[in-house]
Amino acid sequence: MSSILPAALSSAELGLHPAPPPRESTAAPAPPATAQRAVPPYRFVLAWGFAWALVGCLVAGGIAFTRGVLAQMPVLLVTSVLFAEVVGFTALLSARLVFPFLVRLPFAVRLGLQVLTLLSGTLSGSVAILLTQPLFSLARPRTVAMVVLVNAILSVVVGIALHTYDSMRRQIEASYRALREKEALERELEIAREVQRELLPRAVPEVRGLQLAGVCLPAVGVGGDLYDFLPFSEDRVGLVIADVSGKGIPAALLMAGLQASIRSLALPTLPPAELNRRLNVMLCRSTAAARYATLFFGIFDGRARTLTYSNAGHYPPLHLGAAGPIRLGAGGIPIGLLDDALYGEGKVELKAGDLLALYTDGVIEAPGAGEEEFGERRLVEILTRLHGEDLTEIVRSVLEELARWRGAVSQHDDVTLVLARAT
Repeated sequence: MSSILPAALSSAELGLHPAPPPRESTAAPAPPATAQRAVPPYRFVLAWGFAWALVGCLVAGGIAFTRGVLAQMPVLLVTSVLFAEVVGFTALLSARLVFPFLVRLPFAVRLGLQVLTLLSGTLSGSVAILLTQPLFSLARPRTVAMVVLVNAILSVVVGIALHTYDSMRRQIEASYRALREKEALERELEIAREVQRELLPRAVPEVRGLQLAGVCLPAVGVGGDLYDFLPFSEDRVGLVIADVSGKGIPAALLMAGLQASIRSLALPTLPPAELNRRLNVMLCRSTAAARYATLFFGIFDGRARTLTYSNAGHYPPLHLGAAGPIRLGAGGIPIGLLDDALYGEGKVELKAGDLLALYTDGVIEAPGAGEEEFGERRLVEILTRLHGEDLTEIVRSVLEELARWRGAVSQHDDVTLVLARAT
């Protein structure tokens, strides 16, 4: 009888990965402090106008005091307030309406156009104001020239500073939106991860003459690797491992559909080669030409102690027995490429103690620090060295060796490993 071993080893059980992130709160995340302190536009415009009216008054008062023309304060005060409004609204309108159209220009050109826009607007407005006070302008030409010059400089400084503030505000808002979208995507990925985890075998079936163990570690949360155990009777079980092209959610969706098709088509009387042929036809008719999958399907017969299999372009599983490692490659091309493809079959006898290893390319193609791949040879060495150990321990040891081999290199592909031992 087979011993009950976990089919899908969790990351916590393997001790190779950190614990999952804390459960997200149902409340919406608090926006950044900058976004919380954003001032409504109308309040900003009012405050801006009043502030620069005050600046204009202070500048005009200072000029009047230094020039000893206190008797002209009422006229100078009115004129300076008008000047301040010209500075404020010229800077505001230019920064909000004109400058955004210049962002794609080189910095020197953009800066020159900004200065020219502000100077032309401010000087034109100043001329219009001087026309309302012709006698004062003629009587105090130096004072008027000084006020116009100061206002022109202020308009340049204020306009560019306001445009810089607007650009930073837009960047902060864009970053905040991107953060919210990322959080929403992470929640969706977590849901997809949970759904995919439920699709993997929850327990190992008890099969006479066979022990089983398996693990699947997606590279990006969800992936396109698949393994499954299909118990047909107490001494017959189907073994499935597949690798869908691509990564992420598209591959996971195709994997889920492929798994459902396998479970609906697989019958104890259906030869593995015929199952692969039918799966190939279904995949060719339901997916794009760029979507395909490699798949290995075998049926273990506990009474005859044989494994009948068909390999559709998958990395050949390893049969480790007295004769050394043997690759199980009989079959055909990956499913989903040609709708009229046919598949062959192979049969091997599993004697007591023989080990069968099914794996995906994420195991043997794992790159190390020097870009060298982990390789089949290293996998065979580990399986041979730990041949008699508990299957769960062998799986854990292989994953630990993979982690040491990668070092600082991140996992580039889904890793799936299924072990079976004849008893």
